[in-house]
Amino acid sequence: MTEFLNFQCDCGAVTGKVASQGAFFRNRVVCYCDDCQAFVNHLGHEKSLNPYGGTDVFQVSASQVSITSGQEHLKCMKITAKGVHRWYASCCNAPIGNTINAKWPLVGFISTSIVEDLEKTVGPIKGSVFCKFANQAIPNEVKGPWSHKRIVATMLLKLVVWRILGKGAPNPFYAAGKAISKPYCIANEAGD
Repeated sequence: MTEFLNFQCDCGAVTGKVASQGAFFRNRVVCYCDDCQAFVNHLGHEKSLNPYGGTDVFQVSASQVSITSGQEHLKCMKITAKGVHRWYASCCNAPIGNTINAKWPLVGFISTSIVEDLEKTVGPIKGSVFCKFANQAIPNEVKGPWSHKRIVATMLLKLVVWRILGKGAPNPFYAAGKAISKPYCIANEAGD
């Protein structure tokens, strides 16, 4: 097993490491929600979507993440005013990942930002969530073995335990409880 996984933007200006801890401190799913699709489409990074509109997301606790270069290029957006924080590299518009906010210890990396082959280092996806937003019917063999409900229940349990264990700090996406880049909302751009 790899001790660290590396992440980077498309041009290599933003780089970092993810400590590859035991299975309880990571999760891999495909999310088909319309916000994940809107995020990568807004950036013009459709290669982050599978043929069904899903985004492969590698979830870890925030304390496992360190940024090694290019932090000044990290920018934050939200799809809706109350949406999650979606991080990207402004140097090349590459999606990096998602966080809920400074209080929750979760970082969900978009798989295209991970340098190593996730199939080989982490294993296959556990399952898929928000399949109703897929752009076409998803074959069962693509969805993965776990149901939406099982994935959500498992992640909620992990989040609570990670929070109790203090896995939310350090969090390289936040300083003094605030995002390192002020989030902007793309719904406001559309006049919503």
